[in-house]
Amino acid sequence: MFGFNVNKLKPSLKMAVHRIGIVKNKKAITSKAQRKEVAKLLADGKEEKARIRVEGLIREDFVIEAYEIIELLCELISERTPLIKSERECPYDMREAVCTLIWAATRTEIPELSEVKNQLTKKYGQDFTAAAMRNVDGCVNERVIHKLSVQPPNAYLVINYLKEIAKQHNVAWVPDESQIVDPLAPMAAPTGTSIGQAGVSGPDFAAIYAEAPPPGRVPTAFPTVPHSSPAYIQPPSAPPKTVDAYAPPPAAAAAPPVNDSAPATNDVPDFDELASRFEKLRRKN
Repeated sequence: MFGFNVNKLKPSLKMAVHRIGIVKNKKAITSKAQRKEVAKLLADGKEEKARIRVEGLIREDFVIEAYEIIELLCELISERTPLIKSERECPYDMREAVCTLIWAATRTEIPELSEVKNQLTKKYGQDFTAAAMRNVDGCVNERVIHKLSVQPPNAYLVINYLKEIAKQHNVAWVPDESQIVDPLAPMAAPTGTSIGQAGVSGPDFAAIYAEAPPPGRVPTAFPTVPHSSPAYIQPPSAPPKTVDAYAPPPAAAAAPPVNDSAPATNDVPDFDELASRFEKLRRKN
């Protein structure tokens, strides 16, 4: 809505310098405490943990160095605000300072740099700010970019930091540099070799078997089953059966048919009567 205002730029630069001084002092106090902690880790033999802590310590030292450069650039631009106000384009000898402050505004803990970036954008335009944010033509200070980088420090720097910390706190520590393949590459991930084993409480399995238990002695919640098959037990034999034993059961006796006629008599004819009947039949024939 409003254009460039030099009366807002210069106070913001001075407040940024003041803020940087406060942040640097706070980080210096924290760094001193972290160095003592790293020295104690080295004295206790916890080298891998000390390497991890020292990476954060190196990064904090890098940030402090970057803030010192930014502080100088803020003071430079503050003294040359009359030139910035009078010139339409950014002076060539101030291009790196202006681009660096714009680039660092969103990458630091200094909120006053946001107002500095806002005023410089109003002065030189959105295209100039976008080019500074992308570091077009290497306009941003290389040391500031390196110090504010999120990349982990290389192994050479980590080892030398540990050596210096051990020397300052009188810790007898000799680094094992045989595992470092590339000194310029970051430290390898910790493998846990410096972590001691837990104490034994009762019949601890990890203490009994330091590596792997022998076959057949792996503890389990189930009973141990022998590898050989159990002896075969012959079941008792049943008594032999004959063919008749498999014959179906006899059917029930059929009931006699019911005869509705009159019951027959028990009189049986004699021989003479039968002979007479046969004679009559023969004559008829």
